[in-house]
Amino acid sequence: MISSRTNITSRAVMLWLAAAIAAIGVFPCLFAEGAELVLAEGGQSPYVIVIAEGASSSTKHAAEELQHFLAEMTGARLPIVTDATPAREEEIILGNSQRLAALGLPVDWVRLGDEGYLLRTVGKKLVIAGGNLRGNLYGVYGLLEDHLGCRWFAPGVSRIPKYDRLVLPALDEVKIPVLEYREVFTFDCFDGDWSARNRVNSSAARLEEKHGGKVRFGQGFFVHTFERLVPPAKYFDQHPEYFSLVKGKRLKEYSQLCCTNEDVIRICTEAILKAIASDPEAFVWSVSQNDWYNYCECDNCQALAQQEESQMGPVLYLVNRVAEEVEKHYPDKAIETLAYQWTRKPPKTLRPRRNVIIRLCSIECCFSHPLATCDSRANQAFRKDIEGWAQVAPRLWVWDYVTDFANYLLPFPNQRVRRANIRFFIEHNVRGIFEQDTYDTPHSELAALGGYLTAKFLWNPDYDEEQALSEFLEGYYGPAARPIRQYIDMIHDHVEKNNIHVNIWAGPSSPHLTDDMLLAADSLWEEAEKLTASLPEVHRRVAISRMSVDYAIVERARLAAQAGKLADSPLKEVALRRFEPFMKTLAESGLTRLREGRPLDLPTYRGELARIFGLER
Repeated sequence: MISSRTNITSRAVMLWLAAAIAAIGVFPCLFAEGAELVLAEGGQSPYVIVIAEGASSSTKHAAEELQHFLAEMTGARLPIVTDATPAREEEIILGNSQRLAALGLPVDWVRLGDEGYLLRTVGKKLVIAGGNLRGNLYGVYGLLEDHLGCRWFAPGVSRIPKYDRLVLPALDEVKIPVLEYREVFTFDCFDGDWSARNRVNSSAARLEEKHGGKVRFGQGFFVHTFERLVPPAKYFDQHPEYFSLVKGKRLKEYSQLCCTNEDVIRICTEAILKAIASDPEAFVWSVSQNDWYNYCECDNCQALAQQEESQMGPVLYLVNRVAEEVEKHYPDKAIETLAYQWTRKPPKTLRPRRNVIIRLCSIECCFSHPLATCDSRANQAFRKDIEGWAQVAPRLWVWDYVTDFANYLLPFPNQRVRRANIRFFIEHNVRGIFEQDTYDTPHSELAALGGYLTAKFLWNPDYDEEQALSEFLEGYYGPAARPIRQYIDMIHDHVEKNNIHVNIWAGPSSPHLTDDMLLAADSLWEEAEKLTASLPEVHRRVAISRMSVDYAIVERARLAAQAGKLADSPLKEVALRRFEPFMKTLAESGLTRLREGRPLDLPTYRGELARIFGLER
């Protein structure tokens, strides 16, 4: 916590800027017009917040957020007024208004778009001006975070500094995000206020009109839509030719579409046009393969696939045809398709239309090392494909993966690669990133930390990695930050030193874990719990986060027991000691799944382990 006597100085802010804001379209001029502004002192402020009389919902919310957090920081509650009121010397002008026009300050609204903003001091006035959709709101959060030290680590956990005297230096900066789509797909991070404050426009988050909405997919058209577009139950019996031919047989179940069939193209197009008409506020609709293989092997599809040297050829042919018709009626909408598994390789000559988004998927990769440098075959192949798509896709997004889907609680050493991978994507012309974390249960392995780091790097790919990690650990775990940092360093150092590749289906026997490491980890988390014993809420966060190590210990002990080697396992004693605390925390945590798609039956899970460990009552 910053001392209540702390002031923000011009020099400190300049150093902050130099270190932290270089990569997201920031164009600072540190010699802005005007002197330092004393925003509040002794719980009082001469300032008002000015918005246009007809301000957007998100701009009104931005004013309320600014008012709220300035009051929390200083005790001074600034009035919110409209530009219909008489001008005064000390004002925070928020958004486009008559008051801003009277200043004669040039603003390139087109360049700022929906999410960019400028911060500028003019005399004794502070201007926060951005797009009416989210730009003004993001400008407020940019001021609060980048210049006043606020942080929102997780829903309900923040750092809001206190000031007796709040001084803002002269400012002149513009920020425009590099990425148009920033998705932190983590259950613990779906809260709308948290998402907006961390400037992510997640399609899955509970972002409302007051937050400026979000990048939204058409209802029911997020991914894997072939079966929805042309349902086999409706069409197969009369028209088996609409579906994929595999080994000489048309498939009704686990089928794909025959993408070169003209009737299929027509049906898909009609379905998408109907969907857009019924959901006109959405931006993007997916026309994409089902989540399995069985692509069509008919002569026409395979002739195109061979010509394009990729099974993406027939799929992109269909997608382009749909997108061409959509553009005639809805030129501001986009059609998305996946470059995923059997369609990941870019076609040789066929090019996506300008209103087509290619969403490239990294599912096969190693995630314990950066995608750009990892020597695994999977990562080498992915690099080749993203390099190809970067050359031909006018709009390239990525579907990335940041959890262990087979074991949500298993330690997964990927915190150090998050920024590196996001930067790698951006270097290859990626404009949108979907980071698929644990989305169907709270409290998976270090979920809040992963969500915070991902949000920080999606907004600003040059955000200092060490700063992001340290500020989260200190803000979220308090006095337990040090041993938890030691634990995080230990598991990451191990995979880096030994070049161990970890994919998203790693199990308890994976070499990225060792018995000795887990014994050391148990001691570090024991220390973390002792350090927070007098802080109930922080202690609870530590206990929930410790479940990851407990899970790894009991599951490895289970494997030893099943092999008849539990008596000789160094984990036996700690597994038996941690069994009851682990089960108690698991029951109280609200975690509902240990792996993707499979609800946790806690009594059965507990009973199985108790029987194996000889703890049955």
